[in-house]
Amino acid sequence: MDQFVRLLSKAALIEREPVDTGDGILLYTSEIHLLDMAGRFPGDSMSQVASRLGVTKGAISQTAKKLEQKGYLERISPEGDNKTILIRLTDTGMQAFSWHRAYHAVVNDRIAREFAGLAGKDRENIRQFLVQMEAIFDDCQETRNRITREMVQNKTAGP
Repeated sequence: MDQFVRLLSKAALIEREPVDTGDGILLYTSEIHLLDMAGRFPGDSMSQVASRLGVTKGAISQTAKKLEQKGYLERISPEGDNKTILIRLTDTGMQAFSWHRAYHAVVNDRIAREFAGLAGKDRENIRQFLVQMEAIFDDCQETRNRITREMVQNKTAGP
């Protein structure tokens, strides 16, 4: 369990660290993920990007505003449609998008090579483990809420 927790902690640390994609400006994970979505799905609206990332439209709007100020993207409204806002990468945004894709190509390749070196049954066991871990993570908020309710009930019940 310690090894697993250490792995998750390292992944969380990587996600918290801002990165410089080559132009001296630090970008945070939420910004990189928005640039990635804008690069991969250039016709998407901000609502569609929010849905793809599983975050609120407000969160996307705030991040898009920061990226626009940094010169990485622009927000545009299609002619005659004041409700829909599309995001488009600038040249600087395209460079950051390319950096992100190159980074993941290297990391994902290393992971894929390690995975490919395993026997088929081992790969399937790992896949099943990851599916089960995702289900546990999906339940974490409810588990936190339940534990909090139980602790409060025990506190009010007294010794």
